Amino acid sequence: MDTYNTFILCVDDEELPLTLRKLVLELEGYQVITARSAPDALRILDDRPVDLVLTDQVMPGGTGTELAQSIKRKWPDMPVILISGINEVPPDAMYADLFISKVEGPAALCAKISAILSARRCSLG
Repeated sequence: MDTYNTFILCVDDEELPLTLRKLVLELEGYQVITARSAPDALRILDDRPVDLVLTDQVMPGGTGTELAQSIKRKWPDMPVILISGINEVPPDAMYADLFISKVEGPAALCAKISAILSARRCSLG
């Protein structure tokens, strides 16, 4: 898979986790765009195409599941992954394609992102 032409929008209100996720994904070869809030993420999506959205669940001004719902309403085929330090799956997580706990670590995150992107490419033809 050509990760160098794959754009991931990473959303988190906390700077350190956002920076760390960006670095991990860039080491895997992905192009990473960051946003610090759900409204910022939606503005970015309006301006440029991305291949996947990775969003924190707990953020002020809109949860990850609320962001996923907004994304799916406008871009139904956009893969959205929720990531959270809370290991309990949110009740409205059905709007996302996947929920992953932060304790699973970077290797699991990268493997799951790769699997979702591969499945999306296969379904798009």
